Amino acid sequence: MSNTSSLHLKYYLQRIIPRIIGLLVFCVLAATVFPFNSIAQDSVIEINSFRNLRIIDTLVRYELTEPGTIKDHQIPAKLKFANFLPSKISQNLPADWVEKELFLKFTLANDTDLPRTVSFYPGTYFTQIRIFKATAGAINSTFQVLKDSILPDKNIDGYHPISMQPGEKAVFFARLRFLRSSQNTLVPIIMRADYIDKHKAVAIVKRADLDIVTYIASGMMLMMIIYSVAAFIQNRNKEYLYYALYAFFTGLLLFLISFLGTRLNKFNFFYIEYLDLMILCASVFYYQAFMRTFLDTKNNHPFLEKVFKIGQGLNITMMIIYSIIYFTTEKFFVLSILEDVSKEFFLIIGIIFIIYGIRNKDRLMKYLVAGNIAVVIFSIISFIMLVSPFKFTTNSNFSLLNRPLVYYEIGLVMELMLFLSGLAFKNRVDIIERVKEREGLKLQNERQEFEKQMAVMAAQQGERDRISADMHDELGSGVTAIRLMSEIVKSKLKTQSLPEIEKISHSANELLNKMNTIIWTMKSSNDTLESMIAYIRANATEYFDGTAIKCDVHTPSTIPEVEMSGEKRRNIFLSVKEAMTNIIKHAQATEVSISISTYNEQLVIEVADNGKGMDISNTRRFGNGLANMRRRMESINGSLIFLQQNGTILRFELAI
Repeated sequence: MSNTSSLHLKYYLQRIIPRIIGLLVFCVLAATVFPFNSIAQDSVIEINSFRNLRIIDTLVRYELTEPGTIKDHQIPAKLKFANFLPSKISQNLPADWVEKELFLKFTLANDTDLPRTVSFYPGTYFTQIRIFKATAGAINSTFQVLKDSILPDKNIDGYHPISMQPGEKAVFFARLRFLRSSQNTLVPIIMRADYIDKHKAVAIVKRADLDIVTYIASGMMLMMIIYSVAAFIQNRNKEYLYYALYAFFTGLLLFLISFLGTRLNKFNFFYIEYLDLMILCASVFYYQAFMRTFLDTKNNHPFLEKVFKIGQGLNITMMIIYSIIYFTTEKFFVLSILEDVSKEFFLIIGIIFIIYGIRNKDRLMKYLVAGNIAVVIFSIISFIMLVSPFKFTTNSNFSLLNRPLVYYEIGLVMELMLFLSGLAFKNRVDIIERVKEREGLKLQNERQEFEKQMAVMAAQQGERDRISADMHDELGSGVTAIRLMSEIVKSKLKTQSLPEIEKISHSANELLNKMNTIIWTMKSSNDTLESMIAYIRANATEYFDGTAIKCDVHTPSTIPEVEMSGEKRRNIFLSVKEAMTNIIKHAQATEVSISISTYNEQLVIEVADNGKGMDISNTRRFGNGLANMRRRMESINGSLIFLQQNGTILRFELAI
């Protein structure tokens, strides 16, 4: 290294570096003793420097005090206004500011040759706004309140006119009191007086798409109210009344959010501070009452019954405590904690129900669980968007996707749709149960009626059996005695024949046969097809036994077990007997064939002879026997077919 370079380095180390260090120390001390904000000059806002409006949050100094500690005339003397508003104050207003009074200070200058009027708008929401004006350089002596800033209508409206003379420069102070709400925003704006209406319209337009969605959701809630009230009137089921009240308060909550919007009036302030939480609590209260009744938790889910009871009790307690604090104090911090605790408690109840419902196998509960999952998920999304700068899109055409309320409404609509699905499922189950119950009652009534009929039939059969037994024992023995005595008389009068005795004997014999037939008909043990066929075969063989006519009876090898009432057996037997009587009297036959068959659930009895047949004209004119047989068969829904084929064939048919 050369000597010249060494000299330069030595000079640098001895002279320059100590000066730099000294300058840094001075800057540090100066920053400590005299903060940059305090030595900075107030920025002057020239009202001719903007066309419509200008946001002045970075040009405004502020002070925070406890409410009522500063009188109006003490503002310029006691408040130092040492700091500018924090950056991004419009996006994240500190919660502890809400309980305090906020004082703002800014300087305006009219750099034009004409009087100008502008408007000061601090943001939303403020219950008190008062504007003070002072001349720059003589603040204490010229400090005064702007009269239009203390009028109630101007105060609520939020827009405060400020008049400036040509070339005037003035310092303005704003005394603000926040609404007790987490929805407050601080965005100080200076705007042209004729731009106020447009500024309001822009706020409305920005909310237009959100309002449409909210009104649609409110309309759906209104439809559910109408449906639930109608169902309650018709069925008197309390769950429909509870759901109607839940839908009413939920729909009212959504409707007022859009209907009131950013309107600055006393009712909106009352709604934002107090009424919205009360409506939400009432909505949750009646939803829990609906769940208890709809799911019958008292009998089916005792754990949920306890959870919902506790939830409803704490809900009412929260509402009472919140109301007392709201109407008796001016505190916001406690109200904010209570509101957050209430919402977190509602969320915990919902999560408990979801966990319980997922583990439960009740299909009806699954629909409600799915609805609660939708509400919880979309409520969390809405909450995240409220407390963070997260946005779904930066495209202004899809700005609706960045509205937190939209996602809460989506969750409500999905819950509503799933509830309707669950209601449809429950109605279907109820209909099935009612049909089963109705069918069960019908079967029970039919069974009782059948038992009554069986009892009547048993009584009738018992009576028939008793009558047949009495006829057999009493009448039968008497008729038999008459017949025997007539035969005895005939044997004693061998040489003398008395026609009357013959008639008595014949009549007694016929009467005995008829009585046996009646007894056979009435006896309940003979109410079978097999008994009837056996009786016809035995009677036919006996009937032709004393004649020159040969009789053949053909019966089926297997006879089905079919019940035949006494009426049917009697009419069939008498019809067949009438046919046999006609053969003996008129046919001049030598052979008779009686064929009995059963096929296709049909009983067919054919009585055929090889006699001379019948004259059809005489049959129609004098056929009392055929008419009697046809009438008997038709009385039991049977039929008689008359055929001429190598004699006469009578075909008796009856469905069995």
